Amino acid sequence: TMYKDIFFLLSLFSNWADAESLASNVIPKSFRALVAAKTGDTFSQVAQIKSLPIPSLEKDEALIRVLYAGINGGCETFRARGEFVFGENAEAKEPFALGAEGVGIVAAVGSDVEGYAVGDAVCFLGSAFAEYSKCKANFLWSIPEALPEYVGLAISGLTACAMLEQTGDIKEGETVLITAAAGGAGHFAVQFAKLAGCTVIGTCGSEEKVKALEALGCDHVINYKSQDVAAEIKRLAPNGLDAVLEGVGGKMLQTALDNLTPEGRLLQIGYISEYPHNPDAATESSKNDVVASELFWKSQTIKRGKQTIYGNAWPKDYTAIAASKSRVLKLFSEGKLKSLVDDTKDFVGLESVSDAIEHMLSGKTIGKVVAKI
Repeated sequence: TMYKDIFFLLSLFSNWADAESLASNVIPKSFRALVAAKTGDTFSQVAQIKSLPIPSLEKDEALIRVLYAGINGGCETFRARGEFVFGENAEAKEPFALGAEGVGIVAAVGSDVEGYAVGDAVCFLGSAFAEYSKCKANFLWSIPEALPEYVGLAISGLTACAMLEQTGDIKEGETVLITAAAGGAGHFAVQFAKLAGCTVIGTCGSEEKVKALEALGCDHVINYKSQDVAAEIKRLAPNGLDAVLEGVGGKMLQTALDNLTPEGRLLQIGYISEYPHNPDAATESSKNDVVASELFWKSQTIKRGKQTIYGNAWPKDYTAIAASKSRVLKLFSEGKLKSLVDDTKDFVGLESVSDAIEHMLSGKTIGKVVAKI
């Protein structure tokens, strides 16, 4: 599946193999990184700061000095637990790298690398919870400046764009629901749906998030902690929802399914209410028509009449994703796409990453959670 391919690439990025030596003499001989020697129940239980030798580079690789790392609670939880696509971690004989995405500066390049030079600002994938990260150069994103606002673009922004525009094929005039709309991917999704000319309904869990979503142009915002989501959806969209980007799972997933139009599309991006950090996860999904975890990790596509449910709704066509990448960067550079960085708490240094992940899973964040490395 596309999702497995992405995480296969991430595993390649974090492979510290011996190869060509680095040319630059300003790079330290060692660096600090968060790694896990074994799997466990939570990220904080397994993550340890270790001093590692600076890796050698293959001809097609680049070494990145990490400035900012993105926080993905579910991804890092399952990586630490060695579950689903991270199953190999449970059998790992060597410590495995942690962190999915970041922004930094190119510190060195392999002899065959073209288009990138020492000093360039880039977005990168893999081994982000470290002072330095080794990556295949052709998977880097060139950016004008190494700012935290760029961290969310590479996974969260790209995911929202590709799922809505490519898989979901949203159209002008449609009514679209975005759940967890103030989150890392959700706040981008609201904007892409508005750019498409849709009427956008967003769900969130606080008045601060309501205000943030209204500022992004969300037409209707439902605070699930103070309002009846199902009743509000029926009031706001009496003819049903044409498309839903759904990342909550549990009761929210079923409510979305219950309110699809006869030809509606549900695009699953996650199922955070059912992740291991929630002790009530089983209760959340006990009455659901579909099993969220199976839907996601098996990338299932389910037809219900003319309705379509896309589990882990990444496009299957790689060229579509490349087009979405260009679109994300162009819209951001033109000021037509905002990238919100959560400022409810500051996270600085590798020591702060475990707390940042707990914070991301708390449901209190607005925008992308970023740690300054």
